Amino acid sequence: MTTGRNNGRLGRRASGFALALLFALAAAVPAFAGAAASPPRATTIVRANVSHPGDYLVVVSLPKASPPQTVDVYAGTQVQRGIQLQPWGGSELAFYLHLRGRIFHVRAVTTGKAVRFHIATRLQTPGTPPVTGATGATGATGTTGTTGTTGTTGTTGASGLTLLTAKHGAPYNTLVWSDEFNGPAGAPADPRNWTPDVGGGCGVGTLSTNTDRQANASLDGNGHLAISAIPDGSGGYTSAQLDSQYHFSFTYGRIEARINVPPGQGLCSAFWLLGDGATPVSPPCWPSCGEIDILEALGNDPNAAHAFLHGPMVGVPNYQQYVSGITAATPIAGGFHVYGVIWSPNSITWTLDGLPYSTATPKSLPSSARWAFNGHSFHVILDLAVGGWPGPPNSSTSFPARMSVDWIRVYQ
Repeated sequence: MTTGRNNGRLGRRASGFALALLFALAAAVPAFAGAAASPPRATTIVRANVSHPGDYLVVVSLPKASPPQTVDVYAGTQVQRGIQLQPWGGSELAFYLHLRGRIFHVRAVTTGKAVRFHIATRLQTPGTPPVTGATGATGATGTTGTTGTTGTTGTTGASGLTLLTAKHGAPYNTLVWSDEFNGPAGAPADPRNWTPDVGGGCGVGTLSTNTDRQANASLDGNGHLAISAIPDGSGGYTSAQLDSQYHFSFTYGRIEARINVPPGQGLCSAFWLLGDGATPVSPPCWPSCGEIDILEALGNDPNAAHAFLHGPMVGVPNYQQYVSGITAATPIAGGFHVYGVIWSPNSITWTLDGLPYSTATPKSLPSSARWAFNGHSFHVILDLAVGGWPGPPNSSTSFPARMSVDWIRVYQ
């Protein structure tokens, strides 16, 4: 339902015995006329259905707009205000709702013309989500879903490298590789899966140095990998970056990790894929072989998850080809959420808690960019940095800061 309102109507009533009142009303006209000239507000309301009551993630996808518009979006009892829609892009919004019935409404109030938007929902179950892929998108223009199965092929070389390649396209529902991070507290991450990197960071101005010390990356004894950023006593910080290169690489599939990223100014958490070189045991060839950032989370923006592609491109120093992300009405930092991508030939889709929110294809990239995500393997990286892109920490940031990973899984 779309409605528009234009307030500021002025009613006048003349009286032959009250000329002074007429002058007073005439003087008041400019103020009322000014109110009438303010931009109209258009409202779009969509009624959505779920299968049964429960806790749901609701993703609202807003379109790009020309001319630009500002939108307030209401879902259940939550609201996100001041969302900017631009000619070059819309916005993805997340709402975590407890629904007592099967019907709820989403309302978008804009400063311009009414917008059509899409709604997708996914039931949130405690603990480990089901192995199946995300299905069931409901919106103003209909429903979508996926079905089917797929298989895998894989080889394990003399070096211990596990290399998996999907036989067919998505969906990818067969678990082929995982790390559940089970083990005693203080033990290192499984060396058959991970090697600590000493490089890495979060861009120019990174204040942390990655080490191979177990104080910076180890199991917590409760089924989690803990990556910890710790002050080094001299104004800097130590942290860790774990890399599956030379241990595990894969080509196409669905990868997910259940992660709790820390809030706090100056903290930068990441879960990403880096393209292998000519062979999985050769050095990475960044940017030629590509980089898929599944999650970049800034501690000073605890409601947002950022997604990027990097690859060959002219005129951009960091070779950033594609930018996306999702913003929640409530903080997602400081709690466990499942971040993932579904990677197929010519398509990469990002997911939050099992629900897709953005897809890139070769047509999504600028004309000077080359799609570098077909036909070769990628390996997995997890890291926590201090400084760089989010700037330095301040007195409100708690240390040691910890990024906790419950599990990581690959399906093909």
